[in-house]
Amino acid sequence: MKKKMKKRCDWNRKSHKREKKKKDRGIVDFAMIQNHFFKNLPDWINEMEDPRHGSYVTYTQTDLIYMGILKNVCSVESMRQMEEKFNEQTCIDTLRLLSGDRGLEEMPHYDTLNYYLERLSPQCLSEIRRKLVASLLRMKQFYRARLLRKYWRVILDGTGLFYFREKHCENCLCETVKDAEGKERKRYYHKVLEAKLVLGENLVISLGTEFIENESEDVEKQDCEINAAKRLLARLKKEYPRLPICLQGDALYATEPMMRICRENGWRYIFTQKDTRQPAIGESFRWIQEGGGCTAVKNIGKEMGTGRYANHVGETAGKEETVHVYEYEYTGKQGEAEKKSRFCWLTDIELTKRNLAEMVEAGRGRWKIENVGFNNQKHGLYRIEHLNSRDSNAMKNHYLLTQIADILMQLYVAWNPLIKETGQSKKNTSSRLLESFRSQTVTDEDVLYIQRYTTVYLE
Repeated sequence: MKKKMKKRCDWNRKSHKREKKKKDRGIVDFAMIQNHFFKNLPDWINEMEDPRHGSYVTYTQTDLIYMGILKNVCSVESMRQMEEKFNEQTCIDTLRLLSGDRGLEEMPHYDTLNYYLERLSPQCLSEIRRKLVASLLRMKQFYRARLLRKYWRVILDGTGLFYFREKHCENCLCETVKDAEGKERKRYYHKVLEAKLVLGENLVISLGTEFIENESEDVEKQDCEINAAKRLLARLKKEYPRLPICLQGDALYATEPMMRICRENGWRYIFTQKDTRQPAIGESFRWIQEGGGCTAVKNIGKEMGTGRYANHVGETAGKEETVHVYEYEYTGKQGEAEKKSRFCWLTDIELTKRNLAEMVEAGRGRWKIENVGFNNQKHGLYRIEHLNSRDSNAMKNHYLLTQIADILMQLYVAWNPLIKETGQSKKNTSSRLLESFRSQTVTDEDVLYIQRYTTVYLE
């Protein structure tokens, strides 16, 4: 009897979800979000330097860029699938309104989009993203995401994009790997470094991108993540000169040169501490702790664990840069057994009993954001490892288009109340967007209403 009552309850809940989903306007709501946050996006796109010869141009830049954005937010994996799924009159009508190209009669062929992206400078799309981010930073509704009510958290994270058995281009990175039989062979690949900006617990967007690649095929030393980080941070300082940043990264970045860059730029940092990277600091912190020089704060964090910190550990370790150390320990259950977990970080922010809990949360949040962010882009909505073009320049532009689309998609998901009420996954949200794009046209009346009466609130 109890089992039947539980099933009936589930049926009621499912029917309730179906009724809620009927109110979802899909592509109309997506257009509303874009207009609310970035109403000048079509103008920004048209202001880009068009690499095509004017006499051969059929489609505007907004037609092509919006088509690339919609491919990503609708989770269409390949260019050929995009050609098939977008071949609907409703798609043409909606793209015409979104791009502002009243003369649009057909969806562009995917070869047309690739031809354009092969010639477009990646700097153009990077500039579009900079304008999107600058618009969001000016909105006070994201101020609560700042660390200690002052610093915007920027998280560095690198990942591999494409792997080849044979040399793809002169910019390929190369490594020697062993196959299943133990034979050594060369593998060629492309890698990227991202700077992610934290705007909320579930809202983390791309702030900057640096492609890790060799300048030519005959280099003595390959490009690496650290060198890419130095280039990326120099560009971020130029693009956002007055932005108060707290830079976060794993133990790879826990070096004095990276700390020096933060100090010279007027930024703060939080890096993961590992004795394999900074043995002198680890030894000094343990020595201070054994001597009773650490301050402990109990019952903090979600697990109600214990935090400990010591300021100016860098002086004891003989470091030139300011280094404070803090750690967090808790005991949790893994099956029937108990397991103790410990995390440790380096920072130049003065640690106190008042700010320790927030600093621990920020330090632990880096790992979650890194893994969930790229994991979603690789295996969730966007499939960034899928090769949409073999041209090196187009590969970069496809990646940057994905980051721009991800900003719009994250804002749409963060706002949409129906997604929260029904617990709809991002994958299903993307599928419903594709369904509405293929079956529902954004009309002139919709656009007029969106422009006049749109109000968007984020949690």
